[in-house]
Amino acid sequence: MRAISIKGVGSPDLLQVVDLPTPISSHNPGEQILIEVEMAGINFFDIYQRRGERPMNFPGILGVEGIGIILDSSIPLQNFKIGDRVGWAGGAKSYADFVTLSEDQLIPLPANIAPENLLPLLLQGLTAHFLATSSHVASSKTTALVTAASGGVGSILIQLLKRSGARVIPVTSTPIKVEKLQQLGFEHSCIYTEMKEQVKVLTKGLGVNVVYDSVGKDTFGQTIELVARRGDMVLYGAASGPVEPVNPLSLTRNSIYLSRPTLSDFIPTFAEKKERINDLVSAQLSGALVLTPLQLFTFEEAAKAHRLLESGMAGGKLAFTRG
Repeated sequence: MRAISIKGVGSPDLLQVVDLPTPISSHNPGEQILIEVEMAGINFFDIYQRRGERPMNFPGILGVEGIGIILDSSIPLQNFKIGDRVGWAGGAKSYADFVTLSEDQLIPLPANIAPENLLPLLLQGLTAHFLATSSHVASSKTTALVTAASGGVGSILIQLLKRSGARVIPVTSTPIKVEKLQQLGFEHSCIYTEMKEQVKVLTKGLGVNVVYDSVGKDTFGQTIELVARRGDMVLYGAASGPVEPVNPLSLTRNSIYLSRPTLSDFIPTFAEKKERINDLVSAQLSGALVLTPLQLFTFEEAAKAHRLLESGMAGGKLAFTRG
């Protein structure tokens, strides 16, 4: 099979297309089910690993997300069958033609929805869903500030927050992106240099009920100052790098709740995966959630794809297709 391998920590130029033996299903943990990959998501977690900010064994294959067809299983399947299209959003070495997984890693997918419409609902969609419904339960009483609002998670999160009735302040990097967000109905959108004043005006100086920050180092010191009394500071990414250690005493200002949630803790069971995916699909079919078309790349374009995502200019979901 073909795969994208990387020999060590470094730049996108280290990503190479290689030929490897096709894996087989076995009784080893995480290797019981063989899946043919249709699409592999390209995510910032992959960049964290390439840059040495998350652990991985080198040489190795990147990619934690994908959609594919179950070809074989060494164990009886409880919730799936051979031939099912499934998704996954963790630990699969997805930049390859085939992967092996355990059943508890699989995400059930509706059979009548095309893969290109489902892939954004996996890592990005499920993350946005738990952020809007579990990390902070958004409602019509919520004012929420979202950084990287034009990105993969952010663009879905602001729509789910709007669906809940929340007032949303999307923050993005350029005036052009602000204009696009405003055209989509997010009238309070702004660039980073304007967010402090925007929050002050909209909340009469009280601050927002929740900040969702995926940028990390470059914004955390500013966004945490915008949280209202007893509000939530939800740090769920570090696109600009990890934040400096936080002194717990600093949270006594306004009794702020700081959290650093991760997706795996919010989809631990088949039932919760199914419930969240079905709600996302319902939002999509109803028009409450509009997805940006995928930007597709071949394996040979891996370095180009990583550079685009790392630049912050992607403006939507990136994925590899076989070809």
